[in-house]
Amino acid sequence: MANVRLPYVRLREQPDGTIRPRSSHGPRQRALGFKDQDLKHPNGAWLTFQECREFSDTRVREVAAAIESGQSVALPVRKGSTIEHLLEDWIASPEVQGLSAKSVSSYRKAMRAVIFRPESRTEAADRRKKEKAAAVLGVAPPEREREPMAAATPSSVGAPELRNFYNYLKDARGHHMALAAIAALSAAFTWGRESTSWRLGRNPRLDMEFDQPDGRVVLVTLEEFHALVAAADASGRPSIGDAIYLGLFTGQRQTDRLALVDVGLTGEGRRKFKQSKTGAIVEIKETPQLAARLTDAGRRAKELKLRLQLRELPQTIVVDETTGRPYNEHTYRHSFADIRTLAAFGALHRSSIEDAKVRAAQCAADMRKWWPEVERKFPLTGNPEQVNSAIDARGEALSQWLMARAKLDSNGAPDAWRLTPCPGLLFVNVRGEIDAKHDQDLRDTCVMLLDRAGNDILSICDVTGHSYQSAQTIMKHYRARNAARADVAIDKLVAFIGKEGMTG
Repeated sequence: MANVRLPYVRLREQPDGTIRPRSSHGPRQRALGFKDQDLKHPNGAWLTFQECREFSDTRVREVAAAIESGQSVALPVRKGSTIEHLLEDWIASPEVQGLSAKSVSSYRKAMRAVIFRPESRTEAADRRKKEKAAAVLGVAPPEREREPMAAATPSSVGAPELRNFYNYLKDARGHHMALAAIAALSAAFTWGRESTSWRLGRNPRLDMEFDQPDGRVVLVTLEEFHALVAAADASGRPSIGDAIYLGLFTGQRQTDRLALVDVGLTGEGRRKFKQSKTGAIVEIKETPQLAARLTDAGRRAKELKLRLQLRELPQTIVVDETTGRPYNEHTYRHSFADIRTLAAFGALHRSSIEDAKVRAAQCAADMRKWWPEVERKFPLTGNPEQVNSAIDARGEALSQWLMARAKLDSNGAPDAWRLTPCPGLLFVNVRGEIDAKHDQDLRDTCVMLLDRAGNDILSICDVTGHSYQSAQTIMKHYRARNAARADVAIDKLVAFIGKEGMTG
């Protein structure tokens, strides 16, 4: 099937061998009004190969006729009839635009998750290149592939369709984004009821319940912390290391750290923070380790100003070395992910850092290709005990694969590494999936370390700005898995019972 070519039809083969056809046009055809779209029947069934052939023959004649007449081809869907149009009208409404910039930005992200299919980083980069090329040539840019939900009419979406879409998004984009997308759809449906342009009926989201994700509580060990900072510094991205330091020693959110302005210390040696989410003001005593890192950050900022010949540097502590500007969350997230991959797989002395990045990316790709074999070998079936046993087996398999890969690439020589691999940055989570330590985990790590140092919950919340409930959840999770703390508790129990006259 891969060798079959039909004009204006792209036959997309799925991993399971099924074919999902889609119409595909060039800039000239798009200028005439033709648009790419999934080739489906009204009931959602994909066109067969013979039907695709008939569509292709018809489209060839339509394009020829359009070129000859010089007239554009009318599209079958009118403006203002689909979920995509509803979301566009809703996001542009005074009701949404009157919200805070952060709320509007969050809604836009959720809206894009409803309209567009997920892209890999490689696919997104390739699309952006094509968009730039189209802008230079003055032709229509390539269209991003859309979700079927985007083309649905609001009247065709009920509770079953929302549930099906939610379940799909959980697998495709993750639990949190699935909930955000449903929330955006619900808000748009509610707005559409009062809109004179839409006059929608009852919101199908009402009376539906969606499961909430378990709170993520993951500890970044000090070994992993140092590995991340070393990888950031070696990569020419010490600003990422600065943000990592701020995360561990202040416990603040990523957004607040990236927007943190250095206005000096208070008279009591504290640094002041304002949290973007709650607006709370937090003053935190600066540790010697953080003070040394920020001093170095200031020196690097001055060098950056000279190198980029900037008039002024941004006031933020964390400055992107490539632009001389503050990071946006998208750039920071991808930069952190690249550094984490380098830290996890390490860098050999015989390779440059750029080559080490390429090797690390290839190792990660090889790991993802190998992982389905582990999933087949250890399926998550049976009773809870059997599922937990399979998850443990997956974790052990991942650990062995990482160690074997490092040994193979270094020929078993420990001194071959410029950056020693830190495989603990990759792990198998409670769902049995490969996961990785995130920048946001530094915030919970700060809570855990403050707790381990003997601080009470009130003191911890005064530092990090967590609610008492959130801090208790984090500490409960951590303490339940702290063997050393459990050992101390048993020792105290033995001592207490001994005083009561019970001996072994």
